[in-house]
Amino acid sequence: MHYYQKLILFFFILLTTFQLNAEVLFEGYYKVNQFKKHIGFFISRYEIDSKNKQFKTTTFLKLGKNGVDLTESLQAVSTLDFKPVSYTYLALDSKKNKTIDAIFKDGMMTGMITENGEKKKLSKKISKDTFLSSSLYYIMLKSKDGLKTGVTFKFSAIAEEQAEEMPDGISSFDKKMVSQGSLQLLKIKNSFAGQDYENLITNQGQIISATIPATGIDIELTKNSAEATEGVKVSSGTLEKIFGLVPEGKTNILNSK
Repeated sequence: MHYYQKLILFFFILLTTFQLNAEVLFEGYYKVNQFKKHIGFFISRYEIDSKNKQFKTTTFLKLGKNGVDLTESLQAVSTLDFKPVSYTYLALDSKKNKTIDAIFKDGMMTGMITENGEKKKLSKKISKDTFLSSSLYYIMLKSKDGLKTGVTFKFSAIAEEQAEEMPDGISSFDKKMVSQGSLQLLKIKNSFAGQDYENLITNQGQIISATIPATGIDIELTKNSAEATEGVKVSSGTLEKIFGLVPEGKTNILNSK
């Protein structure tokens, strides 16, 4: 067999093995608007790695229209009961860049923060019940009250972009469901890490939309990638590096019918 054929076969086997060991719970593309103008897109994937018994969150944000230029990515790993294991966060714009590599062990968060070429060691104590903020709604889904109207959930979580544990998080569910087309959604007002924002989510924790009043930014789940990424270019190689392959964005409630 030709060398390149062997190489292609190897990567096919590797990809197939990965897919067999990973259960994708959610994957979707979001359109990002600011003051009603499209400025970029956001991709989110939540999955269970059954081989390593881990819960994984992977996200990518690209803002590249109307004078905005920002790229962010997150690769976060927890145990199946949502104890933090590790994460890598990257932020890049035209003037600065920041990378955080963190691991969690024995009640400590350690690692390295690199900002504009300057490195700083990370070493902080964390509380016993803290979790990575990116897995918030899955934490709530598994909690005693679950995801339902009228619930208030107080929490302490790691703000990944700051490498800090924030102890005063609160999520308050409206008392009534919200109709959006054929969907019945939960409306939640959140306050965390100095930011107030609202989400519409399904009762399985799928985020349909988010609004950040202070910045005029809102995001909305789209049925396909084209609608979210229109006019904003990112190479397939960049997405493959973060997600393993270019996400299809079809594992969500908008594509379940």
